[in-house]
Amino acid sequence: MNQKIWSVLGLCIVFAVVLFSIYGLAEQRGYYQSSELLSIEDYRMIIRSVKYGMVLVVLVFASFFLSEVLQEWRIHPMQYLLVGAALSIFYLLLLSLAEHIGFTAAYTIGAFACISLLFWYLHFVLATTRGVYMMTALLMAAYGTMFVLVKMQQYNLLAGSCLLFAALFTVMYYTREIDWYALGKPAEKK
Repeated sequence: MNQKIWSVLGLCIVFAVVLFSIYGLAEQRGYYQSSELLSIEDYRMIIRSVKYGMVLVVLVFASFFLSEVLQEWRIHPMQYLLVGAALSIFYLLLLSLAEHIGFTAAYTIGAFACISLLFWYLHFVLATTRGVYMMTALLMAAYGTMFVLVKMQQYNLLAGSCLLFAALFTVMYYTREIDWYALGKPAEKK
């Protein structure tokens, strides 16, 4: 289990670098205002979306990891990598589509495409159909919440902080009785 934790943390670092690259691209395109359709404010919303991207990746990875622990699912680090790639490509889709169809339409199409891709893929990865629907609902809620946070600039830090606090509470609540030292060790014979 320790190896899995380090693998997931390593993947989070990889996706932080990927998102940082997309962030730089969005800033650059906004600086040169590559699209006549998008305003500076639209580019700022894209940049804010990318900033929240790491939170989304960490929340999804944490949900997968906790599901592995609590429900004994087996998700390989390569599957985490592919899910993280789908989550990251959303931001590239958002930037590239927004320059042609506007921010809101691009966000909607990009989120729908990535959630649909993950819904399909998770049917092959997760142990139960219930798990697929649970993770898909989580993704829909996360993308919806992120859209609201990006749009409500004045209160996004407060709302985001409260949501992260609620997520941390949920994790702590469901893992309060786990013996973390016993995870991954073979069961003792009686």
